[in-house]
Amino acid sequence: MISHIGTVDVFVRDQDAALDFYVGKLGFELRRDDSMGPMRWIEVAPPGAQTTIVIATADYPVGSEEKIGIFTDIQFVTDDIKAAHEKLTAQGVHFTTPPEDQSWAWHSAFVDPDGNEFFLIQRKA
Repeated sequence: MISHIGTVDVFVRDQDAALDFYVGKLGFELRRDDSMGPMRWIEVAPPGAQTTIVIATADYPVGSEEKIGIFTDIQFVTDDIKAAHEKLTAQGVHFTTPPEDQSWAWHSAFVDPDGNEFFLIQRKA
């Protein structure tokens, strides 16, 4: 049976700039950075997470320019959205929406340097 999600792809123009954002600003761990022939395979993840994000470029086998700078529908979860929002904003992360009280969670959105949009949420009990 399926045990978990392994990787999700996020497409970028500059892998080094993206790596700096995910590791330097979001605090993710670098899990893998390997050359695979003409392509570079980079995986990052929040500390302790099973699922990783593959930072891929348009020339990746399933990549394209149209996949860069999109709404990803990836939700990152925090226990304290207000503190996370404040810290990430201070570190230069651009939020497109501030934390908002929704019926199911506190919710906000931010973008990476290529305009890929993510959610930051704090679930309600």
